[in-house]
Amino acid sequence: MHIRSLYRYAVKGLSGDSIETVTLQEGDGTFEDDRRFALMYANSSGDEDFDEDNPQWLHKDNFLCAFTAPELLATLRSEYNVESVDGRRLLTVWNRNDKTESSSTPLLLADLACQAGRDETSKFFSELCGKKVVCVCASDSGKHTHQFGNTSSGVKNNEGDTRTIHIVNSNTVKQLSDVIQHELQQQYNLEIDGSDNRIESIQLNPTRFRPNVVVDGLDPWSEFDLIGKSIEVIPNRGHDGDDTESTPIRFRITSRTVRCAGIGVDPLQPELKTLDIAKLLTKHFPQHGPYLGVYAVMEDRNFGEICVGDTFRVVDESDE
Repeated sequence: MHIRSLYRYAVKGLSGDSIETVTLQEGDGTFEDDRRFALMYANSSGDEDFDEDNPQWLHKDNFLCAFTAPELLATLRSEYNVESVDGRRLLTVWNRNDKTESSSTPLLLADLACQAGRDETSKFFSELCGKKVVCVCASDSGKHTHQFGNTSSGVKNNEGDTRTIHIVNSNTVKQLSDVIQHELQQQYNLEIDGSDNRIESIQLNPTRFRPNVVVDGLDPWSEFDLIGKSIEVIPNRGHDGDDTESTPIRFRITSRTVRCAGIGVDPLQPELKTLDIAKLLTKHFPQHGPYLGVYAVMEDRNFGEICVGDTFRVVDESDE
């Protein structure tokens, strides 16, 4: 399996950042700051039901996210950067229709590393959605011990740990796209002045499925055969870095990823409007049901770097 791209989603439901390299510290459990922050709906008394000192898994309908407000969040584009000098965690949000990002004034620029920045973020999104939301942080202590993501079954498969890495096979997405071409063309094709605007092929973006890792070089759906197995990172010696031998970074594939309404809208393909991906998967691939992608968890002894261009190798049981 070849690692084609890497992504981090610092704030649950907002845009992912494409990254070339991920540094995994011992005990991290997932990519740095991945889904570390979330926009939680306040309860009837105006407070958030979340204890930052003792975070627990919560269903996604408790949050302003792609599941609860896909069309609204698709109008935004965001970027998250960790400043190495002063430790600021800067969230920048633009209107997605504004194509001049480098020179435009952002809708929001906030430092999520401090409470004032999170309060500013809460105010912005509350005004945007018309409901009170609170920007919550899974941990303010430096260690990334809780992740706003995963499913209840995924957490159970990981012994209660919410931290995972989501892997999507680009060839599975391509086969899905090819099989549902009729539905995609129906969404895309509108007659203008009596002419047919049919294009030859429409391909779904793997990023629609909000992966941390997109892989290729794997047969469609064969990632499901890896559940229960371990994979390890084989570095691409072409990229800069220390070539000394080290213990390979290993992950264990734990479960398939069930798909929900949160991936029905892809802001990168607005012409497709809303797609019921779970229904399409079940209709055309009943042997797999509404699943696409797999969850992986870091094995205890892991730390190091993963880079675009590296590969995954399935660990043979005899290697253990």
